[in-house]
Amino acid sequence: MALSALLGFIALAPAAATETRLYRCLDETSFTLILSPDQAIVRFKDGEYRLPRKPSAIATKYADKTATLYLDRDFAAFVADDRPLPGCTRVRPGLPPTKSP
Repeated sequence: MALSALLGFIALAPAAATETRLYRCLDETSFTLILSPDQAIVRFKDGEYRLPRKPSAIATKYADKTATLYLDRDFAAFVADDRPLPGCTRVRPGLPPTKSP
């Protein structure tokens, strides 16, 4: 009885909030970013990176041994061995992308 009550409570617990964003970079590369409190999924047409959140004093940082993503409001920098993408900006529906300074 107690086990079924516990399982029912777990099923009703809210899932971690996620947010999906689209980014476009200076070289016209685009990626979809799926954010949760502890992870970022950086999704390209030909693959994806799952990056855990890391402490950082300069921006929001997600990284593992293969890639690093920095977020600062609508700006992003993504670096992996095969994809150095500085100068990426968030694309908001109905608005043109923000220009990098």
